[in-house]
Amino acid sequence: MNINIEISKGNTISAFLAGAMVHAVQIGVGMLGFQRVIAKESGHDAWISVVMAGLVTQLTVWVIVKTLQKYRSADLYGIQEDVFGKWLGKSLGVIFIVYFLTAASIVLRNYIEVVQTWVFPELATWLLSGLILFLALYTMLGGIRVIAGYTVFSIAVTFWLICILYFPLQYAQWEFLLPIMDTSFDKLLKGMVAMSLTSIGFEVLYMVYPYVQDKQRVGRSAQWAILATNLLYTFVMIVSLVFFSQGQLMRTIWATLNLKKVVYLPIMERFELVGISLWLLIVLPNITLYLWCAARGAKRVFGCEMRTSLYVFLPVLYIASLMLLTRQEMNWINDLFARSGVYFAYVYPYFLYLAVLIKKRFAGAGEERGASDAKMPN
Repeated sequence: MNINIEISKGNTISAFLAGAMVHAVQIGVGMLGFQRVIAKESGHDAWISVVMAGLVTQLTVWVIVKTLQKYRSADLYGIQEDVFGKWLGKSLGVIFIVYFLTAASIVLRNYIEVVQTWVFPELATWLLSGLILFLALYTMLGGIRVIAGYTVFSIAVTFWLICILYFPLQYAQWEFLLPIMDTSFDKLLKGMVAMSLTSIGFEVLYMVYPYVQDKQRVGRSAQWAILATNLLYTFVMIVSLVFFSQGQLMRTIWATLNLKKVVYLPIMERFELVGISLWLLIVLPNITLYLWCAARGAKRVFGCEMRTSLYVFLPVLYIASLMLLTRQEMNWINDLFARSGVYFAYVYPYFLYLAVLIKKRFAGAGEERGASDAKMPN
């Protein structure tokens, strides 16, 4: 495997689009119901846990960018093989392929559950799953530039739907936020960790980086993207806390959708149904990017074509989406993935950065020693 990747100019994207992809992959199905999980740990100070999670995410993204800048044009799979050797590097690559596939499967199945609960209770899982995966395949076959363009469009849909939260703010009870900082720091930390399932996704930057033209601007673009995500989640959390009481929030699985039920338009009685339908435009980039990262990993680790690996991965995701059918099963797999996601997205980047620094230091010392030996007279 070549550590650095040579990308033709026709397949490159700008740093702005890379930041847009990082932002889009963080705004997914988790936005629809993350409030209850955080508030269960942090209570009425849950918005503070969201801010803390955002700050930790920004620091982690900074570490990821610093790791990538140690190479000319490498991705996660190449860096791992360079640092840990061929066999361990490939083994870690396989683990990340499974991780990305699992993430795509969870996003897909959670969205299907929302549609079946709120819009079409009798809609068959196999039909909706097949349609969504077909759209994802169609998008990925267009290449990285098509995926990046679609993520920008999905961001526009996100902000339009968030603006609708003006309606529940009219009924806000701001005293629900008081007293501020009444929750212990330990519970705030637990709420921050609980935010992991919603916050993860920024690790796709490891895969997108080689395709960026102006790599020196990637760090700034990614930080702005994470900041926008953090502000968005903080705003939605605050609106939820001042609209619902603590008891109501604990019994509400999809709080964001319940907020949209307050929206009243003369020509539309149930706006939340429109929101769920449009949310497919937001969820699809999540599934597409995770699948693309897995397919890219298969090409880097095993040398197979991305199109071939997609034809293998899609049936696997399709079968997986048919296996998780109950709310209890979904809760179990979501909790398991959230716990593992903390290590993949928030712990491993620091370990990898440290390993790269050690590798570069020893490699630099070896080169200097070899140069000095060459200058010594015989």
